[in-house]
Order: sequence, then C-alpha cells, then structure tokens
Amino acid sequence: KRMKARAPPPPNQPSAASRLHSEAKSPSETAVISDQNLVSMKENMINRLVDFTVILPSGVEQKCTVQGSKAVMDVLVDLCSQYHLNPSQHSLELKSSGTQQVLSYKPNTLIGALDVQTVLLKEKIPEEKAKRPLPRVPEKSVRLVVNYLKTQKAVVRVSPEVPLHNIIPAICEKCEVSQEHIVLLRDGITGEELELTKSLEELGIKELYAWDRKKEPNRKASVSSDAIEKEKARLLGLFNADRRSSK
Repeated sequence: KRMKARAPPPPNQPSAASRLHSEAKSPSETAVISDQNLVSMKENMINRLVDFTVILPSGVEQKCTVQGSKAVMDVLVDLCSQYHLNPSQHSLELKSSGTQQVLSYKPNTLIGALDVQTVLLKEKIPEEKAKRPLPRVPEKSVRLVVNYLKTQKAVVRVSPEVPLHNIIPAICEKCEVSQEHIVLLRDGITGEELELTKSLEELGIKELYAWDRKKEPNRKASVSSDAIEKEKARLLGLFNADRRSSK
C-alpha cells in the first residue's frame, strides 16, 4: 500500500524551529528589546514639534510651535523674548491636553516629554519684604518729685502728657502706698486736690504730695505739719544765707 504524503503546515504559522528559537530567548534579551522600544518612543516624542496655546499675562491667547527637544526654561526665555517680557519676572504653568491638569516639571525638562496643550505665561507676584518696624520714638518723660508721709521724698520718671490716674501705679509702687488710699495734692501747704484727668503738663507742676489716707487719717494735720516742716527748712536756709553773707 502507498503511504499518503504528509500535509504541509498551515499558512502564517511559524515553523517549529523558529518557535523554539523564540522561546529560547533569554529574559535579558526581551528586556533589551523593550528598553529599545521605550527609548525609540521617547526620541519620537522629543524630536516632534509641539503645538500649544500660550495665554499671555494680559489674557491674550497665541498659538505656538516649538521643538520637543527644547527645555521648559528655554521655552520661557523664548516666549518672553518674543513678547518683550522679562524672564526673571515670569513663570510658566503647563496644562495637559484633555484634563487640563497642571503639569509638574523641572526647568531642564524637555517640552516634548510633556503632554502639553496650554501654557500660561504668568507674572510672578513679588513677595513683599517684611517691613521693618519703625524705630520707637523715646517717650517723653520728666522727673516727678513726690512728697509723702510728711517728710519722705521720692523721684519717679513719668510722662508729663498722660492723665494723673495713669501715673498713680508708678507713684504707689515707689512710695509703697496702696492705690485705694492715695490722694494726690498740689502741695503739703494748701492741700489742693489735683484733678486726675489732667496731666502734669496741663497742671504745670513737677512736684506733688501723695497723701496716704490710711497712714495719715487727718489730712489737715498732715498738710499743716508738712507746711511747718517746709517753713522751717525755708527759714533755716535764709539763716544760713545770712551767716554766709556776714562773714
């Protein structure tokens, strides 16, 4: 009996030898081919011409085409030069095609590697320099002589332009007098009570008497005794002056 001839392989089917050769390729060879394809794709993107819309700071839109191998920073410089702007005072905001999301990039990123559709040429808002506080003008002050407890004296430096009630705490601290018990008098002779709403400047004084109602219950006695002491001092001064002049 005659044997039938073997049927030819189906068309477009790789031969067993080629199939074996393909299966015999190492993973490293496959990775190299994949990398080569990726590099080729990147080169195609970079070498292509990139078309996008530029929105100027004034809001005017312009069509622009650049080489994909150009860095974003170079694109900024070219656009500023074209529209007579200062590159140091402007920046680019890139938006993707379709979603119009803002793209992140570095100055040396190639424009062709980005999916750019819109470029906003924005003017930088200069950061306001922190204003230095103005130098404080020294507050005007005077030496206030405070008489208290008949024979005691104290000197307090206070502002002559503020109402007396503002300087009472300083007087009380210096003289160790309670604010609840203090009364300010023009002097220890007349016993005239001072208006606390007026300032030293308005009253025309640089000396006063601080009467402590708790320690000196009798105001008249305090005033009269203080007057006596002052009169004694005055007379003593006159006596000494006469003795000096007679020598």
